[in-house]
Amino acid sequence: MNSTDLQTQILTAARAHLSARTGWDEMPELLVIKRHGDTGLSVRPLPISPLLWEFFSPNEVIVASARATRTKTIAAEADTVALALRVEGFAITPGTSPEADEALRRIAGGSTPSIKDIPGRIEQRWLHAVDRYGQQYLVTADRQSDGSAGPAVGRALDGGQQFLGVIQKALDVFCRTVWPRSAAAAPLRRTGERP
Repeated sequence: MNSTDLQTQILTAARAHLSARTGWDEMPELLVIKRHGDTGLSVRPLPISPLLWEFFSPNEVIVASARATRTKTIAAEADTVALALRVEGFAITPGTSPEADEALRRIAGGSTPSIKDIPGRIEQRWLHAVDRYGQQYLVTADRQSDGSAGPAVGRALDGGQQFLGVIQKALDVFCRTVWPRSAAAAPLRRTGERP
């Protein structure tokens, strides 16, 4: 199987997982994406206590889980093709409100304003994934006005591009811990960096 086929299968499994969610305000979930012979991929949660999500940030839970024998063993199994985190949060886009534009300006400058009270924000589900080769994926689904979710859409990042942020760094730590000899253990380039 070539990498394009694997990317398509990972995106398909991730979109199906997000589309199957019926409620909102769910706790984050650390996931493994596993191969099932020639039948495709499935997404399964790793066994993590709900109390951890209550008291710690997602990035702290991910890093701690990378050191936990049970989750590390499940994630390291040969049929695991990717690790992922499903979370909910708010997204903003330029032009939705003056407050949104100001928040985006502050984010670009390195500040991290709270987005939850900004007019024009959109509640979303995100599924961030990293495969064994270091390829990153993002799948999102927007909350609609009737409480349902819009269609899940996703993409694999092109070439050497990378998502940045504390969650992505935590997923990178998890991948390097679980797959220490894989390509995911190599230093990953950031957008715009040369090999």
